[in-house]
Amino acid sequence: MQKLIKLLTLLSIPFVLLIGILSCKKYDFKNKHTLKKLYNMYKDGEISECKHNGETVYSVRRNAYDAGDVVYDKDGRQIGTCNFFWGKPDPICGQLTDCETIYRVKNNIWEQPAVDKYLLGK
Repeated sequence: MQKLIKLLTLLSIPFVLLIGILSCKKYDFKNKHTLKKLYNMYKDGEISECKHNGETVYSVRRNAYDAGDVVYDKDGRQIGTCNFFWGKPDPICGQLTDCETIYRVKNNIWEQPAVDKYLLGK
């Protein structure tokens, strides 16, 4: 009986390992190069993934008071500035939809929890 238990245990180890490997979340996501670039520029701030006319764009902000948002397209080109404190914001600022925060630094001025959906900080 003990030999049978030992054999079953030995046979189940590779199965459990395989399940563990297959269930690991893969972080192969769209626009990885752009997000890495934005993370390097705004790692002390916040990055949101939004839609503008059906296209993915990124709204980013620094972890500083009176710092406006900057909007980038999926290729990392700046397409708008949303600084409501220092002049008129670009029209795109009011046209962003479905925004989701995908990165936020810990200990931020907004007193919001840290976020790192795509593990950009790893």
